[in-house]
Amino acid sequence: MNIRRIRELVADDRGQDLVEYAIASAVVAVGTLVVALAILASMGTRYGAAVTNVQTAWEPCAPAPAVCP
Repeated sequence: MNIRRIRELVADDRGQDLVEYAIASAVVAVGTLVVALAILASMGTRYGAAVTNVQTAWEPCAPAPAVCP
């Protein structure tokens, strides 16, 4: 390959928009994934806390002849 052809390839800017859109799409995709994983982790923590609260909220009555409140 001669030097002139290499210079033409380096100076050629066709397809530049496509590369820019691809990079922008990749950044948006990675950002969306990070946010979705953060939301998923937060939901799991809150759901676990809610389940624990519900399970510990009810206390059964003592056996008879005690009266339940």
